[in-house]
Amino acid sequence: MLDSLFTSPYFLWPVSIILAIFLFSLAVFIHEFGHFIAARLLGLKADVFSIGFGPALWKRTVGETELRISMIPFGGYVSLPQLDPEGMKQIQGDHGETLPPAAPWKRIIVAVAGPLGNIVLALFCATLIAWFAPEDATGGSTEVGYVVKDTAGWKAGLRRGDTILAVNEEPVNSWSGFLTECFLSGGTNDVVRITYQRGETVTTADAVLDTQLSETESIYGVGGLQPGPLAMGFADVIENSPAARAGLKIGDIVNTVNGFNLETLEQLTDPWDPAAPITMEILRGNETFTVTVQPEVMPDFDSKPRIGVSLALFGKGRFQWMTERGIYAQLESDIMGVVRVLRALATPKTEGERGRAAKGLGGPLMIFGLFIRVIQTGLWASLGFLRLICMNLALLNLLPIPVLDGGHTLFALYAIIRRKEPSELFVKWATGAFGILLICMMIWFLFSDVRRFVLQLF
Repeated sequence: MLDSLFTSPYFLWPVSIILAIFLFSLAVFIHEFGHFIAARLLGLKADVFSIGFGPALWKRTVGETELRISMIPFGGYVSLPQLDPEGMKQIQGDHGETLPPAAPWKRIIVAVAGPLGNIVLALFCATLIAWFAPEDATGGSTEVGYVVKDTAGWKAGLRRGDTILAVNEEPVNSWSGFLTECFLSGGTNDVVRITYQRGETVTTADAVLDTQLSETESIYGVGGLQPGPLAMGFADVIENSPAARAGLKIGDIVNTVNGFNLETLEQLTDPWDPAAPITMEILRGNETFTVTVQPEVMPDFDSKPRIGVSLALFGKGRFQWMTERGIYAQLESDIMGVVRVLRALATPKTEGERGRAAKGLGGPLMIFGLFIRVIQTGLWASLGFLRLICMNLALLNLLPIPVLDGGHTLFALYAIIRRKEPSELFVKWATGAFGILLICMMIWFLFSDVRRFVLQLF
């Protein structure tokens, strides 16, 4: 009774949405709390501490700070007039008295404290995953799990068990990294150069991007490739067939056939020479054993000798943020993902890479929707996604752009080095210009996210 209740969509979706709001807000809260606690410890005034933007749904004044929960939950801010008076005026209007700016070193500490809060929360999530998550909750590679015959991947020479090392000389260490590099490299019918390893041999081959990986976006990849590791096993064993008489069962994994690895699902269902027995190494649970099967003609099917089985692929996919186990390896993976996208936007290697990178970005609405789906898969993937969000918030806020924490740090460093504050007019115009740009980007992200959602519905 309880199991059916918890798996019911009437229960699952509302709970998932509530948890997504809570965890998303937690990432924002810890960032703003970092600013707030640093400012208060340094004696700076904090007018408002708000989770979300827009009209306040709830507010209460504690000391000299007004605490708010605002209508738009995707973000938040702490009003620190001594850190960024112009920015605070743009967000909430003129909030009262004009205070002298804080010392530059204090402004740097307060600005950096927000991203530091996100990093601390990300480190906490990474530690929980590293210490307590089940072994099968993490892991990943660029191993090719399967290649469909006569597809672009097959024609490029890739086979089951190969390990992809690089795409267009850009190293990859996860399947999502491989897909990202393919996406950034071009559109349909463009060619990418794939470096892969088979045994001790490293080979380079050209592959055509011919498969649209997303129903709603022009995101292309190399067709026919599935991520590994995947095992081939029996999806069906026909009653009274040679395989059944040999003791084979549904779910058994086939390690080798006549000493060789299988490459396609059709190999064991193709006709066999009835005079040549088939020797298979089988994995059942933790036990490995060898079975010899004699193909024969099965009257209920056709006149060709068969063993009476069908094959399927067995394996477990993982999210891109769950490929690493070590604490610092998790954080490094998150950092490198952000760096790769920023590099594509700032210094694209190929024509059109900047546009493709921009098109692949998602806004708060898309992230929130993904968070809901991730929560439904379990605790560890949810913690991993929270860690990823926190690292993204930290790194993006440290960019040296006015209105962001990195911009405040940059202005404060200028004041320390030049021993004078930057021009008030310049700060005002720079903050205003980038503030407008940031608002336009948020509107564009919102439009893009809504468009994706509508296309998925129809």
